[in-house]
Amino acid sequence: MCDLNNMRQVLEMLESQMAGRRLFRYIVDGQLIDVSTEEFFCAVRKHACALKNRKLCGKHIGIMGQNSYEWLVNFCAIFWSGSVAVLLNWQSDAETVEELAERVNIDAILYDVSTKDVVFSAILPEYVTTVSMQEIFSENEKYEKTDMRVMQSPEDLACIFFTSGTTNRSKAVMMSSRALVASVCSDVNDKSFHSLLAVLPFHHISGFVMILNAIYLGAEICLAGNLKYFYRYLKDMKPDYVPVVPSMLPVLARKLKKGGIHGERLGWNLRMLHCGGAAFLPEFLQIFLQHDIIVLQGYGASEAGGIGFMWEMTPDRPDTIGKPPAQMQVKIVDGELYLRSESLMMGYYGDEEGTAQVIHDGWYATGDLCREDEEGYLYLTGRKKNLIILSNGENVSPEEIERKLYCCKEICEVMVGVENDMLMAAVYPEYPIQSGENNKGTVRKEIERAIEQYNDKAPMYKQIRQIRFMEEPFAKTAVGKLIRESVTGGMNRI
Repeated sequence: MCDLNNMRQVLEMLESQMAGRRLFRYIVDGQLIDVSTEEFFCAVRKHACALKNRKLCGKHIGIMGQNSYEWLVNFCAIFWSGSVAVLLNWQSDAETVEELAERVNIDAILYDVSTKDVVFSAILPEYVTTVSMQEIFSENEKYEKTDMRVMQSPEDLACIFFTSGTTNRSKAVMMSSRALVASVCSDVNDKSFHSLLAVLPFHHISGFVMILNAIYLGAEICLAGNLKYFYRYLKDMKPDYVPVVPSMLPVLARKLKKGGIHGERLGWNLRMLHCGGAAFLPEFLQIFLQHDIIVLQGYGASEAGGIGFMWEMTPDRPDTIGKPPAQMQVKIVDGELYLRSESLMMGYYGDEEGTAQVIHDGWYATGDLCREDEEGYLYLTGRKKNLIILSNGENVSPEEIERKLYCCKEICEVMVGVENDMLMAAVYPEYPIQSGENNKGTVRKEIERAIEQYNDKAPMYKQIRQIRFMEEPFAKTAVGKLIRESVTGGMNRI
């Protein structure tokens, strides 16, 4: 890890390291815009000065907006001013903004055009300042490049962000300066790449840490403002390293089938994919490998910070998360995976009880069930909180069954739950583009046949007794994880 104490020092180091180079690329109204290192950090300084002029240095500053260049400038300006960055999901409603602002003592909120109406309709305390990101951009020329020595120590709070909240109220994760420095100044990804397509939501740790870490590793950033233009970004900006959410893998694999090496026939330059939390089918992996594209399986947790697993997937081990990086320690306690590293969170803001439930002597209890093979490779078998306990005392991991059912190509998404003490599968089918009722019936029969074949090999208590076909895809978190409560209403009752 680099010998730095806070994010201000990290940013200064990145500015020096990337001097004279293009740092960002993004598309606005069809025009490709390039931003140099000097231009970016000049904007960061001016925005930090704007925060100082509004007496917001050292404060809790919320930032709420869609992925954009302006978001990143303001985000870095918060660190430059010695303030605490509070990351808010741009899709939150006014009630949620009110609750989070009160819960973590927000002093100001930076918003963009997409979130202005929500921020303005939220009933916030009088002391909360609201500032338009675009307004700062239009005014920043009048701010001088004054230096601000508001320096944080390694143990000071630097950032607050919120867990996805797939089943309960989201938790406010506190990250210290030390933890963020460790996350950003990491060489866990030891593969060489030139440019990263920043597609993950910036308000999530995997989104903003991946960007800063890529810059630390010497790469430039291609900003993906809207996912509906994903394939245009691949063609116009030609990033060679792209993180994706699990739901994007099947479509990406199908497009690549006739796309040539690295997708060059499609105008792409794709050489490396990163995917977290995927039930990765071997057939997809084979397609990517045939096109000379490395696939990295990522595993981590918000509470564990930006340092996580990064396993280069191979056909002989398509289902492992690999081995922990040198910067992380792991252990398995009663079947549950525990993690420890310098990027571990300080705890949950204002929730000592919740913190004590997951932090044990410096170890984070992930809630993930895990096993280790004789060679030290780790395999996730499910979530502790999702474990189904049948009346006969048998324990069933729904994720274990789901991974097997995904081998049926007609299944797009599946969740396993229990009803009347019997396992049920909720299935969203992979219907053909031209899907009349006859075609739908054929697809459903194939799915029923695949589940019958699974049942023939499964023990009695793990057999699927009911199938529910869904008409819409399952609800997902910002990083593409399926929200079980949206379908099951609780894993012990579908």
